[in-house]
Amino acid sequence: MTQVDVLAFAAHPDDAELGCGATLALAAESGLRVAVADLTAGEMATNGTTSERLREREEASSALGLCDRVCLGLPDGRLGESAKDRIVVLDAIRRFRPQVVIAPQILADRHPDHSAAGRLVSDACFLAGVAKMGTPTPPHRPQAVHYYSVHSPFTPTFVLDVTSTWQRKMRAILAYQSQFGPTAPAGSTALADPRFLEVVEAKGSYFGAMIGVERGEPFLSMGPLAMTSLPGLRAEGEYPAGFPYVL
Repeated sequence: MTQVDVLAFAAHPDDAELGCGATLALAAESGLRVAVADLTAGEMATNGTTSERLREREEASSALGLCDRVCLGLPDGRLGESAKDRIVVLDAIRRFRPQVVIAPQILADRHPDHSAAGRLVSDACFLAGVAKMGTPTPPHRPQAVHYYSVHSPFTPTFVLDVTSTWQRKMRAILAYQSQFGPTAPAGSTALADPRFLEVVEAKGSYFGAMIGVERGEPFLSMGPLAMTSLPGLRAEGEYPAGFPYVL
């Protein structure tokens, strides 16, 4: 594993693309090292096989400009049921040593694995800084943890302008042909509904409109964000920074 600046966790392959794909692409474009850790291989998915999802995941990762992507091998549909799950996530944080972690929201979501993943990551980000926890590896605690929405919306702490990388996000999503493409039987899942991608686009427009831009991705933070000046006080003509915190 490579030491990274930003590490996004996902319960299943395609979750990070749906929730924060444009943000990851924006960070990578800015020169940051960005990685994704999928907690499961999505082996319980109604459509597609594990090998298909792996190929799709590689194509999506390339579209986002990731420097690394791993699958932690936790059980799809049973995230968080074992105490060992937390240690697996903790060890990944120590190996990647990110400054910022992005995870699924810990609030209720239509798929229980999503909120379970958020809780696992939240706990592991703290415990990764406790030297006696987990395997004997150097402790590391990320500077910040932010949460993204896969399905259920929330009132965001901040919305990131991702207009410039929105199409890269959509290319990454469409890489998962087994889930969103013509090989996924219509009506078999919510993702296979042809209107689902319209919802993704609508959400981008909705959250973008919140901050006066074309496309936006929302994030929830559980604590205060460190700022060096009042938000909105920028030099005339200066474009908003990619992230509302100092890396």
